[in-house]
Amino acid sequence: LSNRIKNLIYQQMNNRFNLFLIFFSFLLSACSQEIEDATCLVYESQEEEFANVQVVGEKDLNLDFSSFIASYQTRVEFSGPLGELAEHEGLDLFNIDKDLSDIPIHTIAEGVVVYARTGCPSSTQFSDNTILRECGAGWGNHLVIDHGNNIYSRYGHMRFDGVYKKVGEKVDKDKIIGLMGNSGRSEGRHLHLEIGSYSGDFDSCKPSQSFDFVFNPASYGF
Repeated sequence: LSNRIKNLIYQQMNNRFNLFLIFFSFLLSACSQEIEDATCLVYESQEEEFANVQVVGEKDLNLDFSSFIASYQTRVEFSGPLGELAEHEGLDLFNIDKDLSDIPIHTIAEGVVVYARTGCPSSTQFSDNTILRECGAGWGNHLVIDHGNNIYSRYGHMRFDGVYKKVGEKVDKDKIIGLMGNSGRSEGRHLHLEIGSYSGDFDSCKPSQSFDFVFNPASYGF
């Protein structure tokens, strides 16, 4: 074959290869975007939704728990009969010191963030919240952390600008994850802490979701 024909053949093969690379790159980009879209880093909304009341359970947990969650002056305990709907689904830690503007919240144990709800406002910090009380299903701005073996913790009523973590982030024990607030169904600045179990998978792109069971945080030293 003449050099001219060889060059034409080579050029045609090279063009086809380049087209293949372009197509393959586009395919990879589309797949990556689809995976990214399937996992929402936060669910930001002022939607007022409702989640099922959680059932009281009990369980021995083999976790390395923190000894400190947040500074507070008063607390409201978990309550409810075993096997029935909880009367109060978590532990409330109230900080009513108006001289302190920021009250950090620490994780109870290491884990991975699986749900981050933001977008819930509050009318005030030191009395009943009067706006969008059912935002975040009453939990307001909140985070849910997976501790493994279907055990989770929830940190509710966080401040509008006080949710520091996103879905997929790993957190160590005692890690600061946000600020205490008064969003959702709240009667003053406090942290609502829940510890529970859930047999499903949290959908980070949907409204707030309940655990199957909630456990008394006081059982674990909180």
